[in-house]
Amino acid sequence: MAQKLIIIYAHPDVEGHAPEFLKEVKKHLEENSITHPLIDLYGIGYDPVLRDNELYTSGRREISSQNRKFQQMIAKADKLVFIYPVWWSTMPAILKGFIDRVFTAGFAFRFIKHWWFPLAIPHKLLKGKKAVVFTTSGSPWYVLRFYLMNRPVSIIRHDILGFFGIKAKVFLLGGATSLTEKHKAKAKRIVERGMRWLLR
Repeated sequence: MAQKLIIIYAHPDVEGHAPEFLKEVKKHLEENSITHPLIDLYGIGYDPVLRDNELYTSGRREISSQNRKFQQMIAKADKLVFIYPVWWSTMPAILKGFIDRVFTAGFAFRFIKHWWFPLAIPHKLLKGKKAVVFTTSGSPWYVLRFYLMNRPVSIIRHDILGFFGIKAKVFLLGGATSLTEKHKAKAKRIVERGMRWLLR
């Protein structure tokens, strides 16, 4: 059975390292004849604001038709590719809002109460899926690793995707201040490694 894959992309329409990653990912998928629907959050003008009628912690669980469509796409996919820059140690607000509004309780996770434990325990609903994350930061690798304690990686890999049951691998290109030929070559190598892991 053919693998179903979705790209979730969060970068403004300007030249940069994230667009370079997107170009290399699309090229890799086309060479391997893999269809790849693209959710370009800036391109579609996605609204990241969580409305009061969507706030599931207050008992409100409305989901817009657009977000239900995204949920259906993700439910059918085996593989996910996330591409975005790191801003303030994490993802752009437009992607965070997408996660808030699309990866909702009842779709991505569910809390289950047990008589023997006072708190509800999260149950992962997206097990069996894999995701690769290609992200970039202007900070050099040693700042990301030692000062930021690798938070840009751990937040998306463990706190978010891992919470849903998605097995993920994150590739972070540091020192991405200007798109040089050296960085283009490095992005290509990173994509080859990441896609090889994702598609195996």
